[in-house]
Amino acid sequence: MVENVKPARRSPVNKRAEPRGARTVVREPIHEQILPHIRRDIVLNRWGPGERLPEMELCHEFGVSRTPLRNVLKILEVEGLIELVPHIGAVVTPFDSPDLAEKLDVMSGLEQLAAVRIAQLRPPEALSEIQRLHSEMNLAALDTDRTRYYALNDEFHRAIVLGSGNATLSKMHETIMWHVSRARNFANEQEVLGVRAAEHHTQIVEMILSGDAEGARLAMRTHLDDVISNILARFGPEQTIDSETGNDAA
Repeated sequence: MVENVKPARRSPVNKRAEPRGARTVVREPIHEQILPHIRRDIVLNRWGPGERLPEMELCHEFGVSRTPLRNVLKILEVEGLIELVPHIGAVVTPFDSPDLAEKLDVMSGLEQLAAVRIAQLRPPEALSEIQRLHSEMNLAALDTDRTRYYALNDEFHRAIVLGSGNATLSKMHETIMWHVSRARNFANEQEVLGVRAAEHHTQIVEMILSGDAEGARLAMRTHLDDVISNILARFGPEQTIDSETGNDAA
């Protein structure tokens, strides 16, 4: 005769110990965390063209060893923002007028295309954003707050590009603008705020809001023609500027 065997009693299940799926927290490598900060400082001309980056000072500033910093510098060299010179270190790339003219030409083409696309699509959130930035730019100009004005100006143009809904265009624009913004910031140190750019921005906004794609393109082109002329006039047709004071390296 077989005795009745009671089933073994199961141990209580700890539901917290059996998650539905493993959750992995991925942290950015250290060099990727500090890269945007150093890139931004170069774009803002914390170090002038031809100036050497203080590597030990940066290690101390970010609390990192030299290895992550060197990884950052390698990326910045690939991006064309610095040059790694043997026995000297990382040097901010000098401004070269012909190269800058090419980059400005590409920027103009990208932003004209973006103006066309955003005028055609008219995404509500993007339209609200460019109107907000336009209003804030006007206030900054009235206050003669140049730093804020130029920061808002970059955001304004970037908002138009993002509003185009074209991810490839946006990425290309972001990359080219690291160089253009650095040159623009450098050139604008010698310029005063004027009403002409404000009028151009107003026309761009009006054309986009009205859905006039060709009008938006022409307004953007007119504005950027002025911007490009002003920047290139600062550097000269064949100059290579390699110091904060704008001296010609030739």
